[in-house]
Parts: sequence; C-alpha cells; structure tokens
Amino acid sequence: MPGIAVVSNPRSRQNRQNPGLSGQMSFMLGTRGKVAQPHTRDELVEQARRFRDEKIDVLAVNGGDGTLHVVLTAFIEAYEGEPLPPVAILRGGTMNTIAHGLRISGRPADLLSALLLRYHTDQDLPLAERNILKIEGGDRPEYGFLFGNGLLSNFLAEHYAAGDPSPLTAAWLLTRAIGSAIVGGELIRRLSAPAECSVEADGVAWPVERFLTVTIGSVDDIGFGFRPFFEALRHPGRMHALGFACDALGMVKVLPKVYLARPIDSPDIYSAIPQKVVIRSKTGTPFMVDGDFHPAGQTVTVSVGPRIRFVLP
Repeated sequence: MPGIAVVSNPRSRQNRQNPGLSGQMSFMLGTRGKVAQPHTRDELVEQARRFRDEKIDVLAVNGGDGTLHVVLTAFIEAYEGEPLPPVAILRGGTMNTIAHGLRISGRPADLLSALLLRYHTDQDLPLAERNILKIEGGDRPEYGFLFGNGLLSNFLAEHYAAGDPSPLTAAWLLTRAIGSAIVGGELIRRLSAPAECSVEADGVAWPVERFLTVTIGSVDDIGFGFRPFFEALRHPGRMHALGFACDALGMVKVLPKVYLARPIDSPDIYSAIPQKVVIRSKTGTPFMVDGDFHPAGQTVTVSVGPRIRFVLP
C-alpha cells in the first residue's frame, strides 16, 4: 500500500535533463510509495482512482504549474467529492509559480528526500491551504489556481512559442513588453489584442465588454514577485478577479501596486472578491489555466473549488 504517491510528468524539464529521475525516486520510496508516469489524461484519471482506493497519505507532483493543474484536475475527478490527500510539489517543471508562491524551493529529489525523512520519522507535515478554481467552458471542468484571457494568455503563448521557455526568458519577454507598451511598439500591439466579453462577478455585471485581460486567482503570486490576487488569501473560500479595461500603458502604470500587493484605484480596472465569475463572448475567447491553454466556448464559468492542502518544506 503506497504511503506516498508520486505522479511524474515524463516531459517535464527535470525529467528531460535527468532521464533516470523517476527511477531514482522509485528507489527512494522503496515499499512505502510508488511513482506513476501516465502519458494521457485517461491514464492519469485511472491511476488517480487506484491511488484513491489504496488510500495514499501524500500526493507528490513532479512537474511545473501545468502538470500540477492537470494532476489535480484528474484527482478531483477521481475522488468524486472526497477530500484529496495533502499535496507535495516537487518543482520539476519549466515554470513553478504555485510552488514559488508557497515558498517551496529546491530540486525534486531533494524535496522528496526531505518529505520522506519527515514521513518515516512520523513528524508533522506543515500544511498551507488554498482554494482551487473550477473552470467550466470546455468538454469537462478544469481545475487550477490562475486563470486569464487576453493579454495574460497572449503573453504566455508568446513565451512558449519562443522555444525553451524558462523564468529567464519570461523575465526578458516581460521587460520587452513593458518597453513596447511605453513606446507603442509592435510586440505590445500583438500581445494586447483585446478580449471582447462580458463579465458577471457573483451576478454583478461589469459595465464594459472590452478588456485587455480578465484574470482570476486563488493564489496571490503570479511570478517575479507580482501579487495581484492578494485578496484571495485574505478571504478563504473566495477568489480575486481583476478586469483591465485600460490600455497596455495603463496596466504598466499600476504594476508597482501589483508588485506591492496594494489595491488598484483606477476607473478602468475592475476588482471583485467573488465565489463565481461568468464570462460570455460571442465568438469564444481562449484562456489559460496555470500556463496551459484552452479553447473557449461562448460561456466560461470560474468558481471556487475545494480547498487543497499543500505540504510545506
């Protein structure tokens, strides 16, 4: 009976750089755990059901933000309303924003080794809880911690299209985008193609239907120290939604407040702390969840999902 289940993304950066990493983890776990490397979503859901039936104690995820989103989506589906076990993030991916926001750092093998030491010596596992977002609008619900369309989705698409994405290349793209916004350059014009949609936050309609981006988070940190969703941590059971109806330069001007996690006082920027947001578009606006991209139907609903318990270092 596995006490600790590790779900590892075979295509993660760490697994590509160290092909023997999963074997190393399996050796470390011994008889008190198991490593799974499913290649499809259906395989992942089936593995999640097996781990549910075996009553695992800890779910460890070896991958980045996208892997975490896909794994938790599958486990929430498999557990059918039952609470998930505590989740340990092993930071095996290209982008590890969720882990960074929880102050989790280190290499996957080192993080797993520290987890095993505490587990086998019956030490308490320090936990932090965050609500996960439930996003409906595709074939089946998706779960994640960061949602965005428009500029946010376009930025990540540009980042991944450049090849070999990393925090360094993301920082360079951000720097270029800010400079392009200041001078009105071609890059920011490409990134800031507007999202034509209407938004209702807990039934209250925002009075515009053209946004630079509509973005929602249940964690505060989105990377590089920027914390636009600070209200989500102050209000458990809710999320923080922001609608930027300004232009790109208007967003650049409020970045200092975003970095300092302060309220944004602007008539062109809408903020709410709802439990449910409904986004409607005549043509459908693509969106991202934790760095993964999804084609949208005409209606996308983002609501507060279950609480996830994360194991802290």
